[in-house]
Amino acid sequence: MRKITCLLIAAVFCGTLSIYANGYSFGAPDYEQIERNIQDPTSSFYFPKLMARYLDGDPTMSLEESRHLYFGFVFHPAFALYDGSAEYNRLLVNTLRNPTFSEQDVADILRFTQALLKRDPFNLRALNAQLLVHAYHEDMTEYARVAWQRHIVQNAILSTGDGMTQQTPFFVIRAAHQYDVVSLLGFHFGGVDRSVRNRGIRGIFARNRHINFLSVEENIFGIRRVYFDISPTMRR
Repeated sequence: MRKITCLLIAAVFCGTLSIYANGYSFGAPDYEQIERNIQDPTSSFYFPKLMARYLDGDPTMSLEESRHLYFGFVFHPAFALYDGSAEYNRLLVNTLRNPTFSEQDVADILRFTQALLKRDPFNLRALNAQLLVHAYHEDMTEYARVAWQRHIVQNAILSTGDGMTQQTPFFVIRAAHQYDVVSLLGFHFGGVDRSVRNRGIRGIFARNRHINFLSVEENIFGIRRVYFDISPTMRR
């Protein structure tokens, strides 16, 4: 495991990664151990308990609990490789492009995000859009709940790597989450989405890992690519 690099340090200044300011060392999720833990009713990592806390926006959820929740979802019956949400994503994106929001727009955004989160409870784009809705209605209770949900998902993903090399990628459970992470870090997708060989990768599940990268537009850090491990998307 490596210490956080300039990419994550830059994100701290955006207020997204404050928990890592104290020198947290990131590491890949152990899917086999996570699968065992989330199936144990006596464990604090028991999946139904974690999901209930997540849906409540529990601010006391630890980083390890967040990791077990997010990565453990791939073992849940509700997990699907292809969630059929493309239409709702398109409708949401089109509505969010409006220069101003009418009451109907806000109602539509809530409806679209609820549909998206039903299929993928960790959809960061949908969570961000729901924050807009709750801010619009000045519902600070719901705003805080969704903000903590987003915090839980972000922490789980960003605790796994720095995204700078194929040896230290961010781990995500859905291909779509790559684009949300790129946006979260303040970058713009550069148009290239490509798989890479597992050359030089060692350690946990090296032979079964699927590494991908997204190019990013020119930026002050000189970063050209962000790497991801999207192995769960290759499950059969």
